[in-house]
Amino acid sequence: MELRRKSSRRARAAAIAAALLASIITAAGFSVASTSMSEQATRDSMAPTGKPVIAVGHRGTLKFAPENTLAAHDKAIEMGARAIEMDVRMTADGEFILMHDPWVNRTTNGSGLVSQMTLAEIRSLDAGSWFSKEFAGESVPTLREALRNIKGRAAVDIDFKSGPDDSASRIAKILDEEGFNDGSLVTVFVRAWHYNRMKPLPARYVLRPHYQNPLETARAAREDRVEIMGLRRRGFSFVAARSISDNGLALFANVMGRADNEEGFSDSLRAGARFIQTDRLDLLVPYLRERSLLVECAPSRELRCHEDSADALTIASAER
Repeated sequence: MELRRKSSRRARAAAIAAALLASIITAAGFSVASTSMSEQATRDSMAPTGKPVIAVGHRGTLKFAPENTLAAHDKAIEMGARAIEMDVRMTADGEFILMHDPWVNRTTNGSGLVSQMTLAEIRSLDAGSWFSKEFAGESVPTLREALRNIKGRAAVDIDFKSGPDDSASRIAKILDEEGFNDGSLVTVFVRAWHYNRMKPLPARYVLRPHYQNPLETARAAREDRVEIMGLRRRGFSFVAARSISDNGLALFANVMGRADNEEGFSDSLRAGARFIQTDRLDLLVPYLRERSLLVECAPSRELRCHEDSADALTIASAER
């Protein structure tokens, strides 16, 4: 009996907390659908929108070429990706390069922390032989080199890993100098602990935080002009996806890992994803093509084909 009373009290407390959160969001002028519905009910209330989807190559492609290299970018684009995710860190002498880990050990024949190595030291390393002999001699590219290689062929998604306090202005300067201020789509993924550092990013480049909760989603949309929000697969829920869409944001879905398959793709479409980031372009691209949902051009800032795109197919603009 005592256990039942405790359980009842916990349930009432949870209901009160949910109602309070919903009232706060309502007062702020945003939808409460994502806070007042269960996960199953929210899932059942959502359906694929039929809008075209941009396939995002994670680190270019880490299954078919050495990650974060120009070879990986070329392979991903060849396979159908129209956005390339790249991890960006700064060297000891102030150059942005592509490297996922803080150190070079895993993906090159060298060792050491990126932050303690010069660009020249990192450029001397072989970033391809560890993957296969076919890629022997592949180098670690700078951000500039990666941008030049991708321009006009795919959108850019920068995963900001590390850099100084003025990284937002430094990265924007590089993007401007490489011609990405012409309406090309550039998104910059930033984690919570780097959010304030990257908030000064000019509006022509799109800040892309991860979903945290309904209140933070509403605040980011209202105050920070966030337009695209990421959702981790390990924290995926339709309630979170509904919160993103209710606040007028485009969903950037990540499916890497166990859900990098048709189930994960299907969930992402039902949740309204406009971007799906994958390690399995060999599965995602044909899945989207079969459904006439794959974006086959380099997208613009407005999610249309950029005028300099090599492809002619026009995609619908996001309805926000």
